[in-house]
Amino acid sequence: MTASRYEIVVVGASVAAEALATRLRELGYDRELLVIDRDARMPYERPPLSKLYLTEPDSTEIGVEWDEGTPVTIAEALAVDPEAKTLTLSVAATGSTRVVTYDTLVIATGASPIMLPFAPSGMMQLRTVQDADRLRRAVHAGARVGIIGAGAIGAELATSLRKLGAEVVLLDKADRPLERLLAGHLGNEVTSWLEELGVDCRWEADIRGIEGGPGDWSVTLGDEAEALNFELLLCAVGARPAVDWLASSGLLSEGQLLCNESGQVVAPDTVHENIYGIGDVVTRLLSDDVRVRTESWSAAAEHGVHLAERLMGEGPATPETPYFWTDVAGRKVQVLGVINRDGDASVEFENPARGTVLHKVVGEDATEGWIGVNAQPKIAMLRMSS
Repeated sequence: MTASRYEIVVVGASVAAEALATRLRELGYDRELLVIDRDARMPYERPPLSKLYLTEPDSTEIGVEWDEGTPVTIAEALAVDPEAKTLTLSVAATGSTRVVTYDTLVIATGASPIMLPFAPSGMMQLRTVQDADRLRRAVHAGARVGIIGAGAIGAELATSLRKLGAEVVLLDKADRPLERLLAGHLGNEVTSWLEELGVDCRWEADIRGIEGGPGDWSVTLGDEAEALNFELLLCAVGARPAVDWLASSGLLSEGQLLCNESGQVVAPDTVHENIYGIGDVVTRLLSDDVRVRTESWSAAAEHGVHLAERLMGEGPATPETPYFWTDVAGRKVQVLGVINRDGDASVEFENPARGTVLHKVVGEDATEGWIGVNAQPKIAMLRMSS
């Protein structure tokens, strides 16, 4: 089989890939760029899927404007051979296998939702536009919906489904919502917002079993075997990097796609100078003992922009301050910097009339982070100055 050759091949039409492609074109890259994704609807924006795309689909545009010279090939990446510099694909349109060679390979396959290991099949999840479409068709006013996982996606879904008139129970084994995002801060406040919206919050939920199927679910809690019944049941317990297709490539380290600060893949025995990772799929290797993985639209876009500049010979960019945002119960919650779990939180600014609060969190190691609630101008100023 003769392999087609490309200078740059990107696996995954993610936000990181879009930022990479856009910045490459801005910097004058005029050769063909092969972008591959198995989702026939890609590229599109994922953040709206749990928010306006559910509640106001007719007024929500999620498509991404790609350069006309950068089409997305709908195919599934099956394997990569770093030595031969080849990528094997299964092409959706024909069902055929195709092999391409590359000079530079960029892995941007994002993350896949985690499903509870003991759950029956049929539980819903939200990662793709197809998932959102299925959920939108299934939900209706008065539907009893259970959501397992009170991270950003779970809290956003609870907010959106309440707007659609569903009766929502939000469960998490943690003792507060958004526990990972806010590092344990503002748990009482976020709980009160959700409860004011009519969400039944069940923290420290000890799920002993899940039975049934679509339309008739039963979730058993705790020693007293309390049973909660639902028409719809969603799993939002998190996501893991989509790296299964790399299992035989030799690129993974303890199951992770490790990348250095330049984005190059760091394998157990070598640094691959022509293979990069960007976006949610990546675990950043900051030192021998420090590994960091973020699931953030802004971080993914930053990865793509910085890699484009590196490939085009631009000087190294200064890393941006970590940033993430979510919408919960009518509030925009923004997180900037490093939020230390044991840090001292104080109110830096407050405007009760607008529901605005800006919290500053200072850790014992002098790390600083900010949590803004309806504080977009304040956070924007901090981002500009950081």
